[in-house]
Amino acid sequence: MAAAKSAVISLTIMALFGASVAATTYTVGDNAGWTTQGKVDYYSWVDGKEFKVGDTLVFKYNNAMHDVHEVTEADYVACNAKASIKHHISGSDAITLNAPGIYYFICGIPGHCQAGQRLRIEVESDGSPGASPSAAPGQSPTTSSTSSGGSASTVPPGGGSGSTPPSSSSALLPYSLHTFLAAPGMLAVLLAGFA
Repeated sequence: MAAAKSAVISLTIMALFGASVAATTYTVGDNAGWTTQGKVDYYSWVDGKEFKVGDTLVFKYNNAMHDVHEVTEADYVACNAKASIKHHISGSDAITLNAPGIYYFICGIPGHCQAGQRLRIEVESDGSPGASPSAAPGQSPTTSSTSSGGSASTVPPGGGSGSTPPSSSSALLPYSLHTFLAAPGMLAVLLAGFA
């Protein structure tokens, strides 16, 4: 009897892990990358994509000619890289979308953002469509935290300072399992049914 209960609990937990959607890695601009050459339309690039918590954006570019700044909504609209949340310069920057909300990225080289080298994406936590290509710059930002150093980061979307990112332990759980475990008493109720 105990072995049957243990097997049911194991299968339930495995099903929860299996039900979560695997994270996706997106190369910004696809084969063109992060550039002003070839007139890449980053507004159109997000069209049809569903950005979810846990997905990763990879910015590939010539770091002698470009960079990547994570910025607030106001700095995105103004093409201002002077007060960026995070500055990336490696030429192959992997940025994990660690929280739902709106993320803003620009190239800080003078004239590049104004020429269209900027990206606005919306990350949904529930798996619903997250691309917002038709949204005009200037929509409400979400909160963020500031960080510095390294080329890979897990930074929440642009906004003010003072909020904290999700804990690293919760970021490791698949979203559906994290949501299930976060619901008060849900796991206890499930496990109590097998006692």
